[in-house]
Amino acid sequence: MILFYGAPMSSAGRTHAMLEETGVPYEYVRVGPMTGGTRTPEYLAINPAGKVPFLIDGDVRLGESIAINFYLAERYVPAMWSSDLSERALIYQWSLWAITNVQPEVLTVMFHSAMLPEPQRIPALVDKAKERLVPLLDHFDRALEGREHLVGDRYTVADLNAASVLNLARAMSLEGDRPRLRAWLDRARARPAWQRAAAAG
Repeated sequence: MILFYGAPMSSAGRTHAMLEETGVPYEYVRVGPMTGGTRTPEYLAINPAGKVPFLIDGDVRLGESIAINFYLAERYVPAMWSSDLSERALIYQWSLWAITNVQPEVLTVMFHSAMLPEPQRIPALVDKAKERLVPLLDHFDRALEGREHLVGDRYTVADLNAASVLNLARAMSLEGDRPRLRAWLDRARARPAWQRAAAAG
């Protein structure tokens, strides 16, 4: 059985949703980063990086949520992956675009408008992050013109990975008036696997 180490309200959420998409049995071991759970000797013996998510599947031991999701898709849900090189390149593109371009800006807004103690918040950082998000989200909305999914004509791990990031943007009311983005995210959030992972926390 797959062992999945994660925590609610972390990057493990996208891997949790991906595991639900596989339909493969797994055990979810909750490890609390905010309470020191990822720094215990016991957890560091499992994952020396001291982060979540972490996955053990037989001899495969993986950290980093995007890498884990690529592995799970390719091994267990071929319909969410692709044997076509150009499609795989797009899967890589949109997944990495989301976590390297959008996620840092959204997290800046989250931390400096809600999560950090008020004396530590820097409003100017929020304003700059919101400015940088505008062209990113506009680009994404345009890319969805005439299509329901990011790659080909089906839901892939690229949609799941990107939706996990854009869902944070929605939580911070950063989507703006982008109807294609909104509809695409609604479809991702409506998937039974996403709903099960969200309900479980």
